[in-house]
Amino acid sequence: MTMAGEGRLSGELFDECASWIWEQMGEEGFHLSGELVELILKTERELAIHDRPLSEVAQLLEDEFRIRGIVTSPYEIDAALIKEVLQWEDDFLGFAGIERAES
Repeated sequence: MTMAGEGRLSGELFDECASWIWEQMGEEGFHLSGELVELILKTERELAIHDRPLSEVAQLLEDEFRIRGIVTSPYEIDAALIKEVLQWEDDFLGFAGIERAES
């Protein structure tokens, strides 16, 4: 798995977060790759937008992925799917005792 930025959500904790989100989403009926979850988490930190409201982050990431030409099947990477990942990320951060802005 990929390592993310220099915040508190990095290294093994980043990997654990991405894997946990992927598992939770699979249980909810979303069939997406672990790499997509990692891409969402990594890109929100790369753009330094992870401390903004989830709806705003989701829309910014949808726009960024469209600009980059990133397309996945069978699901399109849209703001609703991204927001779902971000909500699970918030749960993980809460369990880990990490504020989103510090992640």
